[in-house]
Amino acid sequence: MADLPSVKMKKRANLVVMIITFLFAIMVTLNLFKIMVMDSEMYQAEADNNQFGATPIPANRGSIYSADNKILAQSATVYTLYIDPVVFNQRDLKHKEEIIQYLVQHIGIDEEKILKAMSKTESQYEVLAKQVEKPQKIDTEKFLDEKSITCISFIEDTKRYYPQDSLASAVIGFINADGDGQYGIERTYDEYLAGVDGVTISAKDASGNTMPYKYSKLYEAEDGDSLELTIDSMVQYYVESALDSTVEKFDADYPGCAIVMNAKTGAILAMATSNGFDLNNRAELPEEDRLYLETVPEKDRDTEESRLLEEMWKNKAISYTYEPGSVFKVITGAAALEEKVVSFEDHFECKGAVKVDGVEIKCHIFGSNGAHTDENGNVITTLNFKQALANSCNPAFMQIGFALGAEKFSYYSDAFGMRERTGIDLPNEVGSYYAPLDSENSTASLRNGPMLARSAFGQANTITPIQMITGYTAAINGGYLLQPYVVDKIIDCDGNIVRDTDSIVKRQVVSEHTSALMREALLDNVDVHSGGNAYISGYKIGGKSGTAEKISANAQAKQAELAKKEKDPDYVIQELPMEHCASYCAFAPADDPEIVILVIVDQPDMSIGYYGSKVAAPCVTEMLTNILPYLGHYPEYTEEEQLKMSIRVPDVETMMLNEAISTIEKEGFKVDVRGEGGTVVAQYPTVANSMPKGGTVILYTTADYEQKEVIMPDMKDMSVSQANQTLLDLGLNITIQGSQSEKAFVFSQSIAAGTPVKEGTIVTVQFGVNDSNG
Repeated sequence: MADLPSVKMKKRANLVVMIITFLFAIMVTLNLFKIMVMDSEMYQAEADNNQFGATPIPANRGSIYSADNKILAQSATVYTLYIDPVVFNQRDLKHKEEIIQYLVQHIGIDEEKILKAMSKTESQYEVLAKQVEKPQKIDTEKFLDEKSITCISFIEDTKRYYPQDSLASAVIGFINADGDGQYGIERTYDEYLAGVDGVTISAKDASGNTMPYKYSKLYEAEDGDSLELTIDSMVQYYVESALDSTVEKFDADYPGCAIVMNAKTGAILAMATSNGFDLNNRAELPEEDRLYLETVPEKDRDTEESRLLEEMWKNKAISYTYEPGSVFKVITGAAALEEKVVSFEDHFECKGAVKVDGVEIKCHIFGSNGAHTDENGNVITTLNFKQALANSCNPAFMQIGFALGAEKFSYYSDAFGMRERTGIDLPNEVGSYYAPLDSENSTASLRNGPMLARSAFGQANTITPIQMITGYTAAINGGYLLQPYVVDKIIDCDGNIVRDTDSIVKRQVVSEHTSALMREALLDNVDVHSGGNAYISGYKIGGKSGTAEKISANAQAKQAELAKKEKDPDYVIQELPMEHCASYCAFAPADDPEIVILVIVDQPDMSIGYYGSKVAAPCVTEMLTNILPYLGHYPEYTEEEQLKMSIRVPDVETMMLNEAISTIEKEGFKVDVRGEGGTVVAQYPTVANSMPKGGTVILYTTADYEQKEVIMPDMKDMSVSQANQTLLDLGLNITIQGSQSEKAFVFSQSIAAGTPVKEGTIVTVQFGVNDSNG
């Protein structure tokens, strides 16, 4: 009996068991609480994954339309090819080699990727290929049916297409492989365009197989919204065509850019960077870049290719800064007129150079052609405000800048938006480098005389093209600084307007009176001086050229190399070769501006031409010649312009000779009769042509007439009268375009020198002024 446990021992044992049991119960309870409450979502997800299968349904990305309803970007149906590794390993393992061979050969999938997908034995959805086109889908499904392969299938997807190829490419941008907006509008408005993907949730049986449809739940995709731009496809086309041809003609080292803005709203009608890229083949570099890459060491080639692509995709209108040169004088002039520190009646002396705090700043005009001239071509050394603007006189605008003073100049710089981003609805807009009013480095401050002087004529600060045109517009539209924008409306898939963009006026910078004075001065600039290169018969156009000097990239590299060689970081080459940035900013109609255009051509070949008035102004003229009538602005000719207008040649073939002569002379043309017959059998020019009054129509009166040919002369640098007489002597007719100034000379001719042409042919000759006004 003594060996039996006592009552106390039993009680202690029971207590221990109870404590252990209690502790175990607490542990179990805590674990259950953790599983059921704290980690419930994780375990629910695992359970759902075991019990349900999810098949994504991609949303259709919204389309992008131009203002004239052309499709610029849209998504079309393609297919995503995927494999169910569970089904593959259960049912289709015997077809492994056939599947791999087919997918490699016909879809172009890497074998390693296929093997990796097949090995995911716990997954039922592994993507093999995206954006498979419909013909490939049909052929693949036929192969799968023939082999009774069930592990591979397709789901609908979308692919982005850009029907207009390179049109407005830098503005529209593109999406990446995951369908996310990468550049341009595609990036800025990605949230609206993308939509929300849907999904089909399907129940699985114990073996992991998808159960019938009644056990599925469908969550529909929500398609993305579409965008209607302010960009007009025809205006964009006119701008790109003129810009590309100008950059090519003047052999510019860097891409040029152009912007067309609505002066009343800030809406961007066109925005172009020259030599745009094909949005459908955006990774393809131009031939010259591909040839260059071949010279790059292989280890650096990928990095260099990426850099070149980034440069090609860049929107230069918002992501590039430049010294605006004399176009900026419009800002300085407007500020000074507003503050009434100058007027049209004030006069400014220019003797070729001005010393500011010991620093000599030259007038490039004075040095290039001897002196400034008035409206009649007379030499002047004292200029009023309009003459200073027309001659683009730097000393005059230095005086205007000093009259305004550093504080006011700084105030108006801010007011015109020169120190702030415009807020345009595009990504990657950069800021300006603009001299502050005060600075620890006194020479960098606007209180420093030379800095204020150079800033006043546009040569000390770097701004973006979009800042320049926005500030310029405020100077001529009544004084209102507008926020530029490119998206007009956002529309959902049911056609409802989600957002309608309103014009945003940031502030009024100058008064309507000051703005009217600037319009008057800039209209005179086009009508009576070098701006005449932007002259278009029948239209009132105001404009200002700019020619900014800059140190070329090659010269900077050479200076850095020599500085390193001299072991002096401040080493400076005294005579660095300068490059130029030619620009022109114009508006029309000049009395009530609606259209403002800025064109910039960066580093044109100096041997061909580099002044803004010669390089950029004719480009603006070409754009406006097409854009204005397209937008409903038709010419209104003065009596003088009507005399020079081209009119259609009347059709007199088969008429009696006397009647034909009378008809032609009645229209203001001359007649040259060939042959002895009494009836006109042929004429040249024909009724399909137009030419100014005073031109000659040749009438042939015998059936065996012979039309003579002459050799087209080279009229380069001829004046209007010289070119007219040269063609007249050869029996050719002339149509004059461009500047009507007495100083104008031939810029280009429609028929190349040395070309055989028929007598009576109409030759279009472009005239311009080759002075250095800004």
